[in-house]
Amino acid sequence: MHILLLSMPDSFEHTPTIAVRMPNGALASLAGNVDDHHQVAIADLILVQSSVQATVERLVREQQPDLVGLSVMTFQRSTARRIIALVRSIKPDVRIVVGGYDPSLAPEAWTHPALGVDFIVKGEGDITFRDLLRAIEGRQPLSSVQGLLYRTAAGMQMTPSRPAAKLEHDEVKPPRRQARVLSGYTMMGAPIDVVETSRGCTYDCSFCSIIEMRGRNFHRLAIERVIADIADAKSRGARSIFLVDDNITIDVPRLEELCRAIIAAGHNDIFYLVQAMTASIATHGETLAPLMQRAGFRYVFLGIENILEDDLAFLKATAKNSRSKAGRDARTRHSPPSTCSIATTCSSSAG
Repeated sequence: MHILLLSMPDSFEHTPTIAVRMPNGALASLAGNVDDHHQVAIADLILVQSSVQATVERLVREQQPDLVGLSVMTFQRSTARRIIALVRSIKPDVRIVVGGYDPSLAPEAWTHPALGVDFIVKGEGDITFRDLLRAIEGRQPLSSVQGLLYRTAAGMQMTPSRPAAKLEHDEVKPPRRQARVLSGYTMMGAPIDVVETSRGCTYDCSFCSIIEMRGRNFHRLAIERVIADIADAKSRGARSIFLVDDNITIDVPRLEELCRAIIAAGHNDIFYLVQAMTASIATHGETLAPLMQRAGFRYVFLGIENILEDDLAFLKATAKNSRSKAGRDARTRHSPPSTCSIATTCSSSAG
């Protein structure tokens, strides 16, 4: 089967493409987990914001896909709908599948027949997408594919949710970056790629979509697998790596182990970006920050939800913004209240 996977061209206001053109790691993971006989092409449309229509038209004509998959966040919904209409105008018989945060958390926005969506993948898509392709080929019934909505003559049918993948059991194979057909990923001028080392979070912040997407859990990939993935990204030209984990600082000893493995493998010749909890950095920063610096970490994006006790309680974010000190919780000191992330530069002085 010929498959074309698209990520949307819309970018966040605070990450303009002049500074950040990041690949969609989920699409590379989808490509890496389908059966080998499929031909997959990945196009991150953020790389072609000035020529989206022409690029989609060219790719559909060149690839002649049997199925087109779109990864969609909520602010990209209207763009995705226009792209679906464009694809169907070129190839009316193509199957359309949508996934990502918006279709997973608001599937009702994608079920109307006029939108032209045949399948909706809810939650993690690595295994669901593989099983969907097997069902299309007649190797299993659609009703047996967990985490799926599929169109029938009677309307959309929904299967039971799929549990979060247990990364420790190698349920998810490595990403397939070679399926990308566009190039030019950069972060502040440096070629960049994304690498995953873990998934999930055990906190229950009320504003967070992660736990709605996959529940409260935390699963880790083997350090050896992560180092191999970094090596693969470097071999394809990456000089910076964004570790896209939902909450890598849940397990600080493992992060320290990863830093030591990066250094031992000689992969500290590039720089890394990571998201982190304030509590973990405040509690372990004296030893963790210098180690991260030696491993090549340059930016740490700290999630700072608020500094007011009542607001933190409302957000259910009190625990992850606290640190233990002398048997009690001590609040970390923050910048002015916000619901955003800030970037901190790692330095040899434990910044």
